[in-house]
Amino acid sequence: MEAKWMTLDEVADYLQISKDSVYRLVQKNEIPASKIGNLWRFKKEEVDEWFKKRASTPDIVTLNPYHIRIQHVERLVGFSTEDTAPNGIAKILAKAFVCSDDPAFYLYSDQISKLFLNKRYLLDGIHNYLILIHGDLSADVYVNNIPMQIRMLSKRNLKAGEPVRQDDIANITDLRFVGIDIKEDDCVIFCFKKGWKFGLFFDFCQADQKTLLDIDGLYHVLGGCYRYLAFQEIYSVLENEKVFEALFSDGWFPFIQLLGGGFQELAKFYKDKNKFSSAIEAFIDKFDGDRIRLFIERWWANPLFKKKQKILEAGINAYISGTNEGYITCIKTLYSEIEGIIRIRYVEELGHDPKKFPDLIAYVEQKAEGKFGARGSLGFSDLFYRYLKDIFFKDFDLKTGKVDLSRHTTSHGVADEKDYNRMKALQAILILDQMYFYLT
Repeated sequence: MEAKWMTLDEVADYLQISKDSVYRLVQKNEIPASKIGNLWRFKKEEVDEWFKKRASTPDIVTLNPYHIRIQHVERLVGFSTEDTAPNGIAKILAKAFVCSDDPAFYLYSDQISKLFLNKRYLLDGIHNYLILIHGDLSADVYVNNIPMQIRMLSKRNLKAGEPVRQDDIANITDLRFVGIDIKEDDCVIFCFKKGWKFGLFFDFCQADQKTLLDIDGLYHVLGGCYRYLAFQEIYSVLENEKVFEALFSDGWFPFIQLLGGGFQELAKFYKDKNKFSSAIEAFIDKFDGDRIRLFIERWWANPLFKKKQKILEAGINAYISGTNEGYITCIKTLYSEIEGIIRIRYVEELGHDPKKFPDLIAYVEQKAEGKFGARGSLGFSDLFYRYLKDIFFKDFDLKTGKVDLSRHTTSHGVADEKDYNRMKALQAILILDQMYFYLT
């Protein structure tokens, strides 16, 4: 049978390492190669044999280039978090998630590599790995080519086979491994790459041989890890108190329609106030009639929004008109409807009227948590509670002149005329869209 020859580029792709790495292996005579003319060529069967020898020992079974099984490993319980003297009490980190921004990521990764990866794989070719340490102390190691399924909440209707962009994602709930069997006594190590950053999750709690792994809970936690890394720029804005408070006080929030780049773009304007007004206006320009009509189209699938369609469309059309009169009409119309939608849904579900506004706000937070899950989700339920309390339902004081635009100042007719502007009108639409996701 005629040998199949491979080029250096093809070997790099096959082994999932860089071309420079292949070249260095050739120079060190670590991989079989033949020079034909001025070019290196490789026999595929020799490359396969080289890989198997590199990856296999009597204790290791190579199932394929991306999956090995180690017959016996040490029982790991976690990583020491500080230097400890003999007979001292050690602090052990048994379960955690760290990003490549954190120096600890490199410390833990180096130890994991020495234990599971170095002798079997070329590290510069690894972009993700999953290690399952079983109760019998055997281990399965999956490198690259790990079939993963991400469960997400979509901003729009998606068709089968359609590409999904980050801008389409309203939330990420779970990350699962397809065709990989995880058992309740498994300890788990998972490293993945998103963009130019890495995330590392590990859970050694099952090493005590008593604790059982909540597998569905694991998928949910991994979804949160992936979500954080995918949307880290948004979380970074929230962690920058000065910038976030400036955005927040102006009525901005990480609204679902701003996920995927919009909120980060706004944050840049607040970090650098050079040409601030023109930058904000240019940002709002992106929310033209076509874009708004596209995302509000889904509202009408919700019976409560459908009942109010004509009223809501009147407010939307007023905004799209692009006039000061339109912005005033939009705010006057939509602010009352936002409260109305919350109040009607509250009574429909609980069977009684709310006693006070905080009851409505708490209800929205509860619905948001029910829909999006943990507070670290992209629904930001705890922050939206504060947004409703401190921005939308903010009280006013005529004596001190504190009459910021809110549901109360608009309904009582005490809001300042200058606050009935384009930015506040757009925010009203985005609040309504947020309510749609929470209440649907």
